[in-house]
Amino acid sequence: MSTYIAPWRKQLIKGSFRNVPFFVKSAQTQVGRRVAIHEYPQRDTAYPEDLGLKADAFTVEAIIIGPDYITARDKLIAALKERGPGQLKHPYYGERTVTLSSPARISESPEEGGLARFSLDFVEAGENAEPSQREDTQDAVEKSADAANTAIAEDFTTDYTLEDAPEFVEASALELVRDAMKKLEAARRNIVPDISILADYTATVSGVVGSLNSLIRAPAAYAQSVLGMIGTLKALAQSPATALLSYRGLFSYGGEYPSIGRTTPSRRRQATNQAALAGLTRRAALIEGARVASRVEFATYDQAVAARDDLASRLDDEAAGVVPTATEPQAVSEEVYQALTALRVALVRDLTARAINAPRVARATLPATVPALVAAYAIHGDATRADELISRNGRLIRHPGFVPGGAALEILTE
Repeated sequence: MSTYIAPWRKQLIKGSFRNVPFFVKSAQTQVGRRVAIHEYPQRDTAYPEDLGLKADAFTVEAIIIGPDYITARDKLIAALKERGPGQLKHPYYGERTVTLSSPARISESPEEGGLARFSLDFVEAGENAEPSQREDTQDAVEKSADAANTAIAEDFTTDYTLEDAPEFVEASALELVRDAMKKLEAARRNIVPDISILADYTATVSGVVGSLNSLIRAPAAYAQSVLGMIGTLKALAQSPATALLSYRGLFSYGGEYPSIGRTTPSRRRQATNQAALAGLTRRAALIEGARVASRVEFATYDQAVAARDDLASRLDDEAAGVVPTATEPQAVSEEVYQALTALRVALVRDLTARAINAPRVARATLPATVPALVAAYAIHGDATRADELISRNGRLIRHPGFVPGGAALEILTE
């Protein structure tokens, strides 16, 4: 006697998910592209914005059937609950890596004993390429610069004092801080030549200058005044690059001061104060220079690397107390050493990371003299870069109609 098999069972096709088998009664697939429909007031047509391919979606009506269907059902339920993508063996589309996009719907009834129906919605799974996690290197520089400013201010209040100092030591300190104010004003003039637009800044500076006689006896207040003025310079600049250029004028501050013989306690105090006053201004300028360097949009890889190496070297020297242009070496506390070293590390990471994507300087030689448009197209495949080619090679290209052949032209590679 033959066993009766219902016609619908003969139509079942095998499939599996995470190697758990089931039968497939039917399957649907969605393919296409992601489209954002933009509809505007007073316009009768919409604008469909193509946002790229849409992930393939698969709806599978799966069946677990048989005398031991409960065990098989539970295995499939466990597979569906596992975390992450899994392998779907689709009867029509082969093997696909998918993720369950909505909870599975399971149907069982007394009328269909020994059978469980699963409605499964899958979406094709890819790699998590975007958004990618990236360290905020600029923020690390900002925080390190703040910490370094705190460290050098505290260090200054430890090293500098006029307590019980003779009159000539106080006079020397006053002369030095007046000189510092002049140097800061010179740095400011390198940024904005018109003092009339700097009312707030100049009012602050005037207040500091007018209080120098008392400030030189209040190390903490003087340190905060200097840090504030040097920090404000970058806000006056039209760009971080301009601010960095201005700060560079202070990187060797104090190197022109004469050496003071440490022959008596008073002279030792005078020499220590001189080193502390010069160091405060120089270190503050270097710290702010590092801060703004992390905001500069360098035109080329070479510029970014040059700035990185120069600033890193200067921070290394300051951390070690080795200032080549200074006649008086400055003692460095552990706190200042750690803070300047941390700033150097943060800056190197930031500029290295950003330099990678900057264009690099290279050389190209044309076989013959041609117009700039032709030269730009021949070198870059883009005639609109003719002006760039001319500006980078001003000494070689005297006329845009004649870019010399046989000459090594400086170009930027993407």
